[in-house]
Amino acid sequence: MKKYIKSDVRPQHSRQLSQLIIPIPHNGTTRFNTVHDIITQAVKRYPSHELSFITSSAHDSSIQTKTFSAFNQYARNIARAMLEWGKPTGSIIVVYLHEHEDNMITIWACLMAGYVPCLQPALSAQQAHKEAHITHIKNLFESAIWLTNELGAEQISSIDGLEVHLFSDLKASAETFTVPADWIAYEPKPDDHAMLFLTSGSTGFSKAVVHTHRTIIASCRAKEQRFGPPSESRVLNWVGFDHVAGLLEMNVAPFLYGASQVHVHASVILSDSVRMLRLIDENSIGLAFAPNFLLAKLTRDLEKRTDLFGSFDLSSIKRIISGGEAVVSKTAKTFAATMKKLSKNPSAVSFMVSAGFGMTETCGGCICDPLDIFTTEPAHEFLDLGRPIGGCEMRIVDPIDGATLRPDGESGELQVRGPMLFVCYYKNPEATSSSFIEGGWYRTGDVGIIENGVMRLIGRIKDTVVIHGVTYGIPELETHLQTLEGVTHSFLAAAPYRVPGQETEGFVIFYSPSFDLDEADAPMKLFATHRDLRDISVKMITQPPQLIIPIPVKQMEKTTLGKLSRARLLVLLQKGGLAKHIARADELLSEARGASFVAPSTKTEKALAKMYAGILNLADNEVSASDNFFEFGGTSIGVLRLKREGEAYFGLPEIPAIQILKHPDVSSLANYVDSLLSKDSQAEEYDPAVPLQVTGDKTPIFFVHPGVGEVLVFLNLAKYFQNERPFYGLRARGFEPGQPFFTSMDEMVSSYTAGIRRIQPAGPYAIAGYCYGGLMAFEVVKRLEAMGEEVRFLGLINIPPYIAQHMYDIDLACVLNVAFFLGLLSKQDSESMAPALKPLTQKERLEIVWKMSPAERLAELQLTPETLEHWVKVSASLLRCGKGYSPSGTAPAIDVFYAIPPRGPDDKVNWLKELKPWTGFSRSDATFTDVPGEHNTLMDIDHASQFQKLFRSRLEARGV
Repeated sequence: MKKYIKSDVRPQHSRQLSQLIIPIPHNGTTRFNTVHDIITQAVKRYPSHELSFITSSAHDSSIQTKTFSAFNQYARNIARAMLEWGKPTGSIIVVYLHEHEDNMITIWACLMAGYVPCLQPALSAQQAHKEAHITHIKNLFESAIWLTNELGAEQISSIDGLEVHLFSDLKASAETFTVPADWIAYEPKPDDHAMLFLTSGSTGFSKAVVHTHRTIIASCRAKEQRFGPPSESRVLNWVGFDHVAGLLEMNVAPFLYGASQVHVHASVILSDSVRMLRLIDENSIGLAFAPNFLLAKLTRDLEKRTDLFGSFDLSSIKRIISGGEAVVSKTAKTFAATMKKLSKNPSAVSFMVSAGFGMTETCGGCICDPLDIFTTEPAHEFLDLGRPIGGCEMRIVDPIDGATLRPDGESGELQVRGPMLFVCYYKNPEATSSSFIEGGWYRTGDVGIIENGVMRLIGRIKDTVVIHGVTYGIPELETHLQTLEGVTHSFLAAAPYRVPGQETEGFVIFYSPSFDLDEADAPMKLFATHRDLRDISVKMITQPPQLIIPIPVKQMEKTTLGKLSRARLLVLLQKGGLAKHIARADELLSEARGASFVAPSTKTEKALAKMYAGILNLADNEVSASDNFFEFGGTSIGVLRLKREGEAYFGLPEIPAIQILKHPDVSSLANYVDSLLSKDSQAEEYDPAVPLQVTGDKTPIFFVHPGVGEVLVFLNLAKYFQNERPFYGLRARGFEPGQPFFTSMDEMVSSYTAGIRRIQPAGPYAIAGYCYGGLMAFEVVKRLEAMGEEVRFLGLINIPPYIAQHMYDIDLACVLNVAFFLGLLSKQDSESMAPALKPLTQKERLEIVWKMSPAERLAELQLTPETLEHWVKVSASLLRCGKGYSPSGTAPAIDVFYAIPPRGPDDKVNWLKELKPWTGFSRSDATFTDVPGEHNTLMDIDHASQFQKLFRSRLEARGV
């Protein structure tokens, strides 16, 4: 049997840190040597305290609870079952599970069995990236076991040579064992490897961060001393266990002070802000985790929910940990005020917001100070991060040489050291060595300021940018931007940057134009270059740059190694050293815009231009008569606002939303409005193809509507294809006065095919369909092929081929689906109401839904009981056309995109099985891509940015 050989790669500071560690007695009695000593103590002191798990957002009844004692026994039985694998002590187990309970059990079991768990985050949905990563992990860990579920096994099945074990089999094996409550297979030493965490891999392949029993205990002990809550407190966590915060801060550390824990699948919190308040209320939560983007989302979702004011008991919450990105002070204050409004007893709401700094390499948070956000006014735009926890040290140095100390109050690179720092990157001595400098100081790659012993961050100098908690690689972005016309090769750098008031981190682009800024045509060249830089940025990392700064080549300094220094450029920007370049760019861009600017001339154009400006946050004089609403960032909510304001201003009974989509520029919409005012407008012939984005010269994409018939849901997605390819939504017939409903699938398919060919007479075609629309998309593709046309891409989004089993009560389903789609009912309400609504008439169902709908949302959508009823009838007509549908024939290629199914995350394995039969309808290999979000949210504003990247990768793979 192969003996366990611990990696000999250790940073030069490890001996010094070992001397710093002094085991801290707990109440003068307990001394820990290993991590599983922590759970042993927790079970002895608090055997009846609880661990609760929520895996589905559907019902509270889905909460599963185990006492500390029962959990401990279960974990040790699992550990004993692991020994049946025959692996030597110290073997690495790659843990790829999706539910908190499964991950928690497995991690503790690995420790008790003498194995080292490595937590694998969600794999990339892009096949090439996924396979490259798995191959890298396979080579790095050699004989490591992958422990996963059926869905995970399917995802990694394309890589040969992996030893894969199913968690379900391991649980079944564990049922045959009952070991003593203090049983362990191996007693490790404090400096043995305990856990491995994978870095994001955004700047290359993932590195494996090695933490020992000593580093983890040092971190948890220091946090317990600083602000550990009392044992009767309860912790709420939604962060995955592959993240150091989810595992160490919200599971291991709370075991130290005996706190009961509630672990919730992330989709529960991110898809339903109200659910988090209910969980705090119902479980008397004292400690929760909420990064800045979640604080902003909760505030945005809840501050206008007057119907919920005074509904919750929020007096239990005492501290909210916030990490991952800087916390905007204004966001924290607004969140706190909103929590008071929502509370039954506002005076009882009092909690700390603990903004902190931490990394995987530091065992999570290592610099933090709780702030009473209700009584203390933040000193800066972002919350201060505070002081180091016990044993940790911090300093600010010159970011260029990485060693010269900066005076108090001056910015520079943040460095830390202490007993909670990782010992090495597994089998990567080069990366380990380059991360530390003399004295054991770790280079964090962040720019900060220390003032009177308190630290705050002002930016990053690493090769990553963190947007809404998601890390993106800057080198990959730079590689693509370097290739653009107008950019001087090797004279471009992107760097993390945060504009004052911005909710999340952004970035800035510095580059040297390949043309002279004094040339006569420089304004138009600069305009085109900046447009291309923005487009590529949005497609790759979901946001445009905060600033694009053109700097002449002669003034762009490089290091002795021939590289642009991001740190130096950022310092210049912050000190005003680039102000003249920014001003010159603004001048040229203004001139370019002026050359194509068409001043609104008629009364109607001027009125609409003013509305555009208000909705799009532009100055009134910035809107041209030729400006397109969607190219400036118009959304589905913006369309409805423009519709409402236009109707009020012009005194019109209705400006159909579809007409705003068809007439997106000021001049065209003004002509349409004038025709309504003069009553010269004639009913337009129905055309299913609605242009949502018409710029770009690549093959257009045609997207068939979901079961509700509308195409507004595609607006968030369409904007990502600006200047690349036109994007059309295929809208159902029957919304406009006098339009008959479709009566058969054949009629729908004929209409949609004709609409597509009117816009694009010949192939190759790219067709997609969302939910129910995927079936029509499949049929349209067959129809086009029968006409002798080439179809290169067919994308089906979250729809199985056999839907008869899902079409139970069409009328009831349409009431609930439309209400949920429009945001009138929550997912929980729409599901829980079904049994009560089933015996009622359709009129009675609609009356109940109307009464339950938020008044603000009804007003925002300008809905009336009549328009809601009509929408439901349109949806029902579509579903009736497909009743009894069973696919036949084949398409040249099928790409299936799947998210959490309507039945919730617990059913995702079965959902994938229902989708797999599409393979039999594809003449080439069908692909199945996991996308973020749920069935009804995968294209909303929170998920469209990720969906478009995955969708685009399949388009490109099919040569479209």
